[in-house]
Amino acid sequence: MHPSFILRLCLIALGLTLYLPAHADPTVGTRAGGGEGLRLYSLFGRWQAPWLQEHAVAPFFSDRVQAYWDLSVERWEGEDTAGEANSSEVYIVGPVVRINWPSRRLFLLVGVQPSYMTHSVIDDDDMGGNLQFTSHAELAWTPINRLTLGLRGQHTSNSRLYKPNPGMNLASVTLAYNF
Repeated sequence: MHPSFILRLCLIALGLTLYLPAHADPTVGTRAGGGEGLRLYSLFGRWQAPWLQEHAVAPFFSDRVQAYWDLSVERWEGEDTAGEANSSEVYIVGPVVRINWPSRRLFLLVGVQPSYMTHSVIDDDDMGGNLQFTSHAELAWTPINRLTLGLRGQHTSNSRLYKPNPGMNLASVTLAYNF
């Protein structure tokens, strides 16, 4: 990974931990994985969204469903047909729903979030433009109180805002710390 990317990830993590109030139930973590010829590295923060919970989730779902905000910074690394390395940073922010099923220790995270790619051509795929949308689902498990492990699948595409619209499917493993 590029040193400037690591520095940016550390600054974001520091900012999240200083900004978030204790009652926000914050989580910070990292992901690693890939797919379709790419390698994926990510740092993320997630915290409760009281307004969304009260107005968009609670009226329709049981208390097993909870609303969160999620901010992810990802680095995608690949190679073009000439074998030259290329990469893009992807900034993803938006709501996520946590479904505690069958318990709080085993749960599902689902979200659809706007995303911004610093380079829209990655690994010989032209994503059409910088503005994208990322949909994802993650099965997560909390084996001990503060540690969460997960498996995540995500699809990023431009939702037909541009042509072409190939989309990118990636899978990753998650390691997170719950404050």
